[in-house]
Amino acid sequence: MRWLLGLTAITMAAAVWGQEPASPATQSLSLASAVTLALEKNPSLAAAREELPAAQARLRMAQAAGKLTGSANATLSTGTMGAVIPSPESVMPRMYMGVPADSRFDQNLTLMYPLSTGGRVGSRVRAADAQVRATTQDIESMVLEVAYAVRAAYWQALYQRQLVTVHEENVAEQQERLRVDQAKYDAGKIPLFYVLRDKSELADAQQQLTNAGRDAETALLDLRAAIGLELTAPVELTDKLAYDPAAADQETDKLLADALAKRPEALALRARLDAAEREVAARKAAYRPQVDGMVMLDAGKTSGADFMGGYTVGVVGSLPLFDGGERKASVSEAEAMARNLRRQKQALDLQIERELRAALLTLAAANRNVRTAMEAEASAEEDHRVANIGYQAGKLINLEAVSALAALVKARTNVAQAIYEYNLTADAVQRAAGGRPPAQ
Repeated sequence: MRWLLGLTAITMAAAVWGQEPASPATQSLSLASAVTLALEKNPSLAAAREELPAAQARLRMAQAAGKLTGSANATLSTGTMGAVIPSPESVMPRMYMGVPADSRFDQNLTLMYPLSTGGRVGSRVRAADAQVRATTQDIESMVLEVAYAVRAAYWQALYQRQLVTVHEENVAEQQERLRVDQAKYDAGKIPLFYVLRDKSELADAQQQLTNAGRDAETALLDLRAAIGLELTAPVELTDKLAYDPAAADQETDKLLADALAKRPEALALRARLDAAEREVAARKAAYRPQVDGMVMLDAGKTSGADFMGGYTVGVVGSLPLFDGGERKASVSEAEAMARNLRRQKQALDLQIERELRAALLTLAAANRNVRTAMEAEASAEEDHRVANIGYQAGKLINLEAVSALAALVKARTNVAQAIYEYNLTADAVQRAAGGRPPAQ
């Protein structure tokens, strides 16, 4: 029985060992799902999103400056003269303890609450809050960049796939012509150079197909990288390269108003300008009195004396009189930074308008190019049909049929390129207007 169980175990292990590893499932990707997946997986976007918790932490730090602070301090001293010992600078609130010449141990608890900061704390909190808003808009800008980069990569992949189809059809027709002409030559109906020309054209078509296949695979690599997928992940594109004339119907004034109001870059800059103006107010607060309420509990023992303890409650007010111009320089710096951001806002508004108007001009031209290319394709298809009929009837020579097919391949390639550029430019218009890509 044991040998039978052992043989069974060995047989099962061998079967498992001999199994091929399971291939990863092919992932179907529509244009919308590719964008959705990228917003989850793109590593650059994930890194940008980490900026928001940092900005929120800085906001909490600013808020903490207006709250109760406390520190516990212990001193152990000895010497031949009295002194004042401060607590470490990094611990707030700081304690300054007067110690006698004798040996002494002291335990201290210090509490402090800002009663009036001249508006410094409130201004810093509002500045930090504005920076959180700016960071949020920076992330939204990154979201748009990633989304439109993925769409561009998807359009490119569809375009390259369409070119593969065009060249596959070309190869198939070249192969069929060679087969027919070879049979005609064998029957003595056409000269040899017709067959040789067919072979040359077929070799060229096969080379173009090979290059198109390479470019299509490269485009898929770019798409995977833009999404954040493994570069070897099998994917299948479910959308097709299509022409939607409605995408060219755009209202310039409405788009421009949306761009200036909604572009995350503009909103981020406005938030940073708000933060800079709040920082100016915070620095001007240094000219006003600073008032803190404080409570100190203290207990200690000096050598040769009894244990002693007590408390102190008080209000501390301070007003700097002379600082060598440091406050004035600090305010001037903050004001200059605010002016700089105002100039940047003006420049950004002009840049946004220029980007949008240029994208609209390009879209209009791309729309005309699609229609022209489609008309040329229709003419090339008819010319190719007539040339084939004429060649089969013996009224046209081989060169005329080959030329008609080459013109058709070029026309189909031009249509694919025109539609690709049209879709790419339609996306550029929406990006310039600050709109998110459609979810459907």
